[in-house]
Amino acid sequence: MLFIDVQGTLLSDTDKKPINGACELIAKLNASSRPYVIITNNTKDLNFLATLRQKGLEIKENAYIDPFVVFQNSLKPCKIAAFGSKEFQNALQNLGFELDFKAPKVVAVASYDDFEFKDFASMIEFARAGVEFVAMHETSIYKKNERLYPGVGAIMAMIAYATPLTYKVIGKPSPAFYEAALKLLQRQNPQAQFSDILIISDDFKGDLLGAKALGMQTALVLSGKIQSTKGLDEGKLDKVYKDISEYVKEL
Repeated sequence: MLFIDVQGTLLSDTDKKPINGACELIAKLNASSRPYVIITNNTKDLNFLATLRQKGLEIKENAYIDPFVVFQNSLKPCKIAAFGSKEFQNALQNLGFELDFKAPKVVAVASYDDFEFKDFASMIEFARAGVEFVAMHETSIYKKNERLYPGVGAIMAMIAYATPLTYKVIGKPSPAFYEAALKLLQRQNPQAQFSDILIISDDFKGDLLGAKALGMQTALVLSGKIQSTKGLDEGKLDKVYKDISEYVKEL
């Protein structure tokens, strides 16, 4: 049984097109009825599943989860200070949340490569005021245009260093997210447990370490933000692939 990441694993960080073997993998899994769930930290597109299908990834029903899915089940619409891209802010508004950067009930933080120090200053002020913080995920880094940017996990660590901040994580690698993904997998196989799952991702720290702690098997692909295992604790990895096509050959 599989948990499969998207960016850097199924889609290229460079052109957002399917990586070699990605479409073939989904087709083979569908044909074999092998249980799988696509797990992504997407925080821009409420219709990302439809976008993936348009790219040729024929993901079946009840086999996809992103932070928005969990977010809607954990927080009722309220006034929210949403730090991230315009697409992220628009998505939250479409879910019924009201943007408010003066007196929010909740602060939500997503990936964004145009953060300014005044944004961090606002986060610090909200944290010091005791406003509830939600990290949409806890990715350490992400890749865009061949450059690496600090992920939400790195930003939250910075704010937590500057303030007495505690925060809730919605997406990967939070146990809550993986539990929600497991429940989806159990619709395909009611007996599924974390120990039955191989998670495939390009994010060692942001995806695989948390999954390993829950008892999953881990596979790192070198087609995304990491190009080698140098400096990694390889004892936490069960498999390493150049890209997803190498895994497809094993099916």
